[in-house]
This record gives sequence, C-alpha cells and structure tokens, in this order.
Amino acid sequence: MMQSLSPPDRQNAGLDLAAALAAFEPITLDALEGSDANLLDRTETKFLMTADRFVQILPDLGDAYRVLEIEGARQGRYETEYYDTDGFLTYLQHHNGRATRYKLRFRHYLSSDTTFLEVKEKRNTGRTVKKRLETDGLPELSDPGPGTFLAESFPYDAGAFHPVLLTAYDRITLVARDHAERLTFDLNLTFDNGTESRSYPKVVIGEIKHDRALRRSPAMTALGRAGVRKTGFSKYCIGVSLLYAGLKHNRFKRNLLFLEKLSSEGGSVC
Repeated sequence: MMQSLSPPDRQNAGLDLAAALAAFEPITLDALEGSDANLLDRTETKFLMTADRFVQILPDLGDAYRVLEIEGARQGRYETEYYDTDGFLTYLQHHNGRATRYKLRFRHYLSSDTTFLEVKEKRNTGRTVKKRLETDGLPELSDPGPGTFLAESFPYDAGAFHPVLLTAYDRITLVARDHAERLTFDLNLTFDNGTESRSYPKVVIGEIKHDRALRRSPAMTALGRAGVRKTGFSKYCIGVSLLYAGLKHNRFKRNLLFLEKLSSEGGSVC
C-alpha cells in the first residue's frame, strides 16, 4: 500500500467543529450496522461545500440525526486505496458515462484498525451496491479469500488491477433517528498516487445515502436552505483527474473547477 497520509495542516483553523458535534446524541457502530441505515444497497446524493459552511449547517441537523461515535471519537480517519488497470478501465467507465460501472478498493479504518476489500457497483437503475470482505491487512487480490470474493462480485480479471490512487480523509457519520438514511461528511481530503499529492482542507464532501423511496429529509432541507446543491462527485475520478495528467477528464472539468473555487473560499475546520 502507498504510504499512509497525515491530515493536512489545520493549525490556523478557526471553526470549532468539536463543539458542534458535541451537541449530537451518539450512536454506536453496532447499532448502526444493525439498523436500516446501514444501506449497502442504496441511492446516493452528493454535495460539495466549504468547511465553514458545513459547521454552520450542523446545528440544524441535531434534532433529526445522531452522530456515530467509536471509542469516544466522533470523527474517524479513513484511507482508501483504489485499484485499476494500466489503461484505467474503471475510471474510463465513469468518464465515458457507462451506466453500469465498478470501483475496486481496499478501505482501512484507522480508528478500529480494520480493513475491507470492497467492490462498489453503480447499476443502470441508479442504485449503488457495495459488497465487502474483511481482510487481514492488505492481501494479494489472488489470495484464496479475496480471489473467491472477487470471482463472485467483480466481473473483470482482478489480476490486471493494481493500486493507482490513495485517498485519505476524516469522516463524520450522522444517522437518522426515524428513517433509513445515513449522512457522511468527508473533511481534510488528500489524494496521492505515490509520486504526487493534493490536499483540500477547506472543502467538505457530503453524501446522503438513502433508500430510493426517500424523497425529502431534514438533511436535504437544511442543505438546500443553506444554498448547497447536489452534484455528482467521485473521489476516485477526481483524484485520478488531478494526478494523472495524460488521461482525458472533460467529464469532470466542472467539478474540478468547483473544487478549486471552494478551496480558495473556505475556512478549514479544527
């Protein structure tokens, strides 16, 4: 795996995120995993906002959501290593607008020191299905456990895939009290390909994971009231677009420009 990434420097941050999160009632990981909000089969809606706007929105969510807390921490550091072919098959699937597409990755949760091999499938129905296998560290994709899992879950030859991008970020997870909905907010995002890296401490990527039947929720209302609009955004595709200059990226130009705009406007979080 590529070298682990430290969070971007936040010494000059002026926003008290911890105080905003302290107002939320906590929920445990076991309770989340046993609830309807676990949502491995779901619809996803994504949002980009400045970090200071995110902190301003949080108080509007406290009555309707609980915050995931693991061993006293309400933020968790994630590292996700994406695999692709030499020709960037899965990246180009997304870029070229293929309705059914895949992502292959290892995700490491630093707070619990657990790792999962994950296949993420976006179906032509608009739904996202994630399948995962807990692993002991980072095995080879051809090892018996991963090999069997991928043969059942991934339609391509995993032997042609290798690490191409590492993303790292701090994640805050909010869980709806009375319906099947989960919110994630990713902060202090860093992309790294082993030779170059980019960091975005002033930008927050929000995502609402919900069942298709959910048309409106307190989070959607609060974000809309704050002027935060939904947008398609793939951390993998944006990271590849930024760090692999030779690949076409026309489909993602609007998001790349918006990301830079927010990064120049926002304040970082503490």
